[in-house]
Amino acid sequence: MKVILFLLLTFIFVYSSNYDDGLRAYKNKEYKKAIEFFKKSSQENNSQAKYNLYIIYANGDGVERNSKESMYWLKEASKDGNSYAIMSLANMYMKGFGVKKDYKKAIELFKKEADKNNEQALYNLGFIYTVGMGTKVDNITGIEYYKKAADLGSINAQINLGYIYISAQGVQKDMKKAAYYIKKAKAKGSIKANALWKEFELEKF
Repeated sequence: MKVILFLLLTFIFVYSSNYDDGLRAYKNKEYKKAIEFFKKSSQENNSQAKYNLYIIYANGDGVERNSKESMYWLKEASKDGNSYAIMSLANMYMKGFGVKKDYKKAIELFKKEADKNNEQALYNLGFIYTVGMGTKVDNITGIEYYKKAADLGSINAQINLGYIYISAQGVQKDMKKAAYYIKKAKAKGSIKANALWKEFELEKF
C-alpha cells in the first residue's frame, strides 16, 4: 500500500530552505533532488524530513523500495517525537507489518501520543484495553481512554462508549450516558450511531 507524503510546510526558518526545496522537488517528481534536500534537512533535526524519507523509501519514489532504509528513517523520526512517525510505527507493531508484531511496543508508542492528546492514539488505547490486545482486559482504563478520545470528537470512541453503557461492559448499565455519547456521534452523521439510537430508543433517555 502506497504511503502518502504529507506536503507540510515548515514554519521554522532553520528548516525552511532545505525542507521546502525538498517539498518542491517532490511535487515536481524530482525524487533524487527531494531525497538530497530532505537528508540535509534531517541533519538539521527536522523530524518531518525524516518522516518524508521513510515514505519515499517505503514507496520507492525515484529509488528502489528499501524496507530497511525506510524503517531507519521512520524510527529516527519517531525518536524525535514526530507524531506521524510514532503513530505509523505503533500501528506497524500492532499489525506486524514491516516489523515483528509487538503489542507492548505499540502500546508504549500510543501512550506517548496519548500524552499529547492525540485523538486516534487515545481511541486505540481504549480499544486495546477493552478488548485485551497484548494486555489484560482492563475496562476501567479502556473507558478512560475512550472518554478522552470522545471529548476530542472521536466518533468511534463515542459509539463504543455508548455501546459499553448499553451492554454494561465493565460498568453499570446507564442508558442516559449511552444516549449522551451516541447522540454526539449521531449529530456528526454516523449511520451506526443513528442505528443504535433507533434500536435502543435512546430518545427516551
